[in-house]
Amino acid sequence: MALPPNDFACRGPGRRALLRAGLLGALGLSLDQVLRLQSLAAETGGAKPIKARNCILIWLAGGPSHIDTFDPKPDAPIDVKGEFKTIDTAVPGLKISEVFPALAKSMDKVTLLRAVTSPEADHDRAAHHLLTGYRPSPALVYPSFGSVVSKVRESQRGMLPPYVAAPDAPLFASSGYLTPAYDPFAVGGDPNLPGFRVRNLTPPDRLTLDRLRRRRDMVKALDGSAREVSATPLTRSRDQFADQAYDLLTSTAAQAAFRIDDEPEEVRKRYGRTPFGQSCLLSRRLIEAGVSFVTLNDRGMAQLGWDTHQQNFPTIKNTLAPPLDQGVAALIADLEQRGLLADTLVVMMGEFGRTPTINKMAGRDHHGRANCALLAGAGMPKGLVLGRTDAKGDSPVERPTTPADLAAVLYSALGIDPNHQFEAPDGRPIRLVDGGKVPRELS
Repeated sequence: MALPPNDFACRGPGRRALLRAGLLGALGLSLDQVLRLQSLAAETGGAKPIKARNCILIWLAGGPSHIDTFDPKPDAPIDVKGEFKTIDTAVPGLKISEVFPALAKSMDKVTLLRAVTSPEADHDRAAHHLLTGYRPSPALVYPSFGSVVSKVRESQRGMLPPYVAAPDAPLFASSGYLTPAYDPFAVGGDPNLPGFRVRNLTPPDRLTLDRLRRRRDMVKALDGSAREVSATPLTRSRDQFADQAYDLLTSTAAQAAFRIDDEPEEVRKRYGRTPFGQSCLLSRRLIEAGVSFVTLNDRGMAQLGWDTHQQNFPTIKNTLAPPLDQGVAALIADLEQRGLLADTLVVMMGEFGRTPTINKMAGRDHHGRANCALLAGAGMPKGLVLGRTDAKGDSPVERPTTPADLAAVLYSALGIDPNHQFEAPDGRPIRLVDGGKVPRELS
């Protein structure tokens, strides 16, 4: 698959560039690049009724087994149904896996899609499909949902980045054919650790605000004395973005949004004192502070995340499910209690489901044909189960939902017209969603 071109070609740095790097190095150049490029190709999507002002996307990296989570098959043969029992939920007649006791009590607040389906079963290709709504192409990488929202709402941008990923961004949760201006700001680190600091946002202890101000003033003086390059949209806006980077670094409000230590210990325990649980809590703080889109990348305790080719059952039961169950249930309840759930869309999904038949290593393999997704808030029906797979969880037999359909649902809820078009680098118009439709129950 073609990767996005590198917009930051190596050049010999001049004196002003080195001074600028001295100022912005405290942030990490990635933030300055993001801020600097925000002015390029700004557009607004076609207006639609807005149900959601914010979105929190919980990405289950690696692809969770739908059968062992939200689409159990208790009547299937033992080599399909697996080791887990089912439990009742807050929705009469709806059962899910026993590994989610807290979420079982929250199912009356969500829509469960049980027939998400895609032809892709490779991690990279499937992630691209689910995170953009488009099947991957060798010629073009499409922008992720968060990047589209960042671009469409650019004129509304405040002090905080509009698109944040914690702890980092999944593959293809980026700007694609758009400029890197619309990539997510990655929090980095573990918000559960004492003294948690956000990388690229907190200056080193030795760098005082007074030194930052002097560096910024020196850069401005040099910029005003000479212009060594011809004016372009990028060069004309560089001072503006350096100022934005400086303001973000020194903003009390921005610093406060990321300062999770300000939360009462009771609240932190409610979310779970785990990296994922505290990331869920951080996402609530961020949308309260004005961030439009937050992606939580749940990789479990290892890079493999939910990719359970072996030892599927103990891995899910002991490692993956407990922090997810506690963190997401607490997030939904907290958003509702604070009056934020009505205009915050919560989406939880992975790139695919897993094979119905258990393999020889007590695991399940990649399976794109059947998958589940969870939607909450922003007017999504409460307690709705949409779609059904066959008796073994192999394929949809009722109301399938494609990645393009999911993209249409997400954009429509956020007030963005799925038929709106952006321009590719070659000038070709491309619709945000190609062929996807919002199911009538979710419109």
